[in-house]
Amino acid sequence: MSLANRVKTRRLELNLTQTQVAKIAETSQQSIEAIENGKTKKPRNILGLAKVLQCDPSWLVHGGG
Repeated sequence: MSLANRVKTRRLELNLTQTQVAKIAETSQQSIEAIENGKTKKPRNILGLAKVLQCDPSWLVHGGG
C-alpha cells in the first residue's frame, strides 16, 4: 500500500473530507489531494497529517505494522 492509499484509507476511516483534514493540518485541500493522487511522495506536513489522521507518521510514509 502506498502513502497515497494509506492517507486516503485512514481519512475515510475517520469520516473526514480532504477539506477537513487540510484545515486541521493547516495546509490546503489541494495538498491533500496531491498526496492522495500520488503526486506528492514526501509531504512536508507529514507530522501534522499524522496527527489529524491519528496514526504514526512512520506508518504513513513507510507502511508496515
